[in-house]
Amino acid sequence: MLNLQPTTDDHPKGSERDHPRGGGKMRIDRMKPTGEGMSRAMPANMVEHIMEVASEIDPDLASKLSLMCEKDPEAFDKIIRRQGRRLGSLIRLREHDPELFEVKVTELKTDAEIYHVAESLRGQDIEDPTILAKIAELKGLVRVKTAISIRSQMLSIERLERHIDALRTRLEDTSLRFDEIVVERLDQLLNSVGNEKTKQPPQGD
Repeated sequence: MLNLQPTTDDHPKGSERDHPRGGGKMRIDRMKPTGEGMSRAMPANMVEHIMEVASEIDPDLASKLSLMCEKDPEAFDKIIRRQGRRLGSLIRLREHDPELFEVKVTELKTDAEIYHVAESLRGQDIEDPTILAKIAELKGLVRVKTAISIRSQMLSIERLERHIDALRTRLEDTSLRFDEIVVERLDQLLNSVGNEKTKQPPQGD
């Protein structure tokens, strides 16, 4: 499974669903296909977008995916399709909101660093003075991740507020032009029906 970010308690709970969730470092062994998938070939431009996003988040993973794409296209296709929603969200952000995309990529990279450092402490005596430096590094990374999460949430809220403002403007316009909109729509429907009737060939005796 394509885990773009480990599960952590400090993960922000925002209204956007483009935060990929997972269980640690992106690893190819967690992305093995299960036999599910579609037979249609994936468009080349989509593969290109996916590889670009993967490269920005984890170059090592991108290299493994590229190799798999060449040697086993079917397995690659199944893996990517299973992660389409998560990858699609990042690809859309990359194209339409580069600022938020960069913040989220930085967040994912920091998550990967947190995972690496935390794993290096596995089985260690955290009371050992020689381990204190690693613990301090981990604490610093968690602080950075939390700050990035706050920035990500702020940007997401700004986008939502702009969207709500646009909806309110549209609502006000619709309310003010209520009768005009009804007349316009009615004219469209009647013209459509009239055109279809005109196109019908005359019935013979």
